This record gives sequence, structure tokens and C-alpha cells, in this order.
Amino acid sequence: MKDYFIDLFDKRPVEIISGDYYFDADGDGDNFDETDADLWLNKGRFKNNWENATKKDDGPHTFFADDLLCAVGRNPSPFLEIACGPGMGLAPFILSRHPQLPCLASDACSLLIKSWRKHIDAELKQYDISLASFSVMDMPIRENSLDTVTSFIGVSSTRAGERGEMRAIGEIFRVLKSGGHFIAVENEWIDFDAIEEVFALWGRPVWAGMRKEKTWREKFLECGFEIESCDKTYFNHLGKDSNELGEQAAKFGIKIGMKFTFFVLRKPD
Repeated sequence: MKDYFIDLFDKRPVEIISGDYYFDADGDGDNFDETDADLWLNKGRFKNNWENATKKDDGPHTFFADDLLCAVGRNPSPFLEIACGPGMGLAPFILSRHPQLPCLASDACSLLIKSWRKHIDAELKQYDISLASFSVMDMPIRENSLDTVTSFIGVSSTRAGERGEMRAIGEIFRVLKSGGHFIAVENEWIDFDAIEEVFALWGRPVWAGMRKEKTWREKFLECGFEIESCDKTYFNHLGKDSNELGEQAAKFGIKIGMKFTFFVLRKPD
């Protein structure tokens, strides 16, 4: 943990390993295992994810890259990347343009954070990246302490459904300074009838938490944010290699669409 971020924490970590803080949050994260760690570190997934993040392709990362860099460029400042996952979220894009910025990357999964530390120390020493393992639904960070929080579907990935998403947004709002920004890409299904049809043909119940009662815009406004931008969207369909649901959708010839939206949100003064 670099000196810049140490003073942000308001709770004692369960462990400090290689200077990174761990808050026993694995129950709120993805269930990765040593097979995944081998894929990340020894099979090159971390390296490929980082390099691919800034390549020109037709994915949502590239689609929103210019908007992201424009938003960050208005006030380049140390930032917290929440629920960073194996791709490190938006951090590769931001650091490619602003390599001097301190970044605190967090994820609930402790194995992921330990693995990222090994990779960063070996491959990404040119960047000022600190790491911590905690849940976005219960962040051990002082209120009104950050200028910028960033995320690529980090709120979407919470495990407690819409209730968990609202808790996460509330936590992001709490830790931001007045006038601070949450810059995020979040996704949502655009045809729930198609999803229900696939699950019916599959013979399984629809996964918990897939149906949402509120839009992201409604959730952000309810938690107190001002919306500076939410006009740019990216659409794609689940592929057979996306996950089990994508595999089943391809099997039955049903397209399941998803919309990604780029948000620039501000905590009012």
C-alpha cells in the first residue's frame, strides 16, 4: 500500500501482505481458485488483458475510451478502481494516458489481489498501483476522501442483487469528496423475454438478481448523484463463449442483448 492511500482507510485490515490491505471480503467476490491464478500469471491472462485493454477493437472498452480519457483529463487525480477483476477495469486506459497517477485497485477476492500484486511487481513497475481486498458494499475508507472512483461493471458485479447495487452506489457516494466523480461503465439486459425463454428451454430457473426494478439512472439519482453524462451506449449479444447462458442462447438460436452505458456522475457540493 503506497503512502498516498494509507490515510484513506478507517478500519484495521485483517492482514497486510506485501504492503496491500486485506479485509476478509471473499464472500462478496467471485469464487476464483488456483486454476484461475495459474491462468492469470503463468498462462499470460493478466498480461494479455492489460495489453488488449488499449488496443483498437470493437468491444465496449475501446468504444468508451475517448470519453473516459476526456472525463479523467478534466481533473487528473489519484483514483480508486473498484471490483477491478482480472482485467483491472478502466485502470489500463487511464494509466496509459496518465501513467503518473496513483491508483488503488480493489476487489473482494483476495486471491485475485495477491495475484495482481505478483504481476504488477514483475510487469507493471512503471505505474503507481496500490491494491486492497474489500467489498464495494462495505468499503473501509473514510467518507469524503476521494476525488475519483472508477469502475467497469463493478457495481453490476455485486452479489446481493439490486439491494447490493444500491449499497455499493451509496458507499461510492460516501467516500467521494463533494464535487468528486464516479466514472463508470455499467451494463443491463435489453430483452428480458428472451432471457426467460432461454431459461425455460434450458429447464432451469432464471438466475437470481437478473431482473431489475430500476434503471441505473434511477439508482444513481436515488443515491444522490448528479448525472453529467449517460448518453453513450454500446450494444452487443451474448456469445456462446460468454458464459453458460450465452452457450444455451446460441444452442436455441435466441439472441440475448446487453447494453453498456458510460456514466460520468458527480457528488454535489
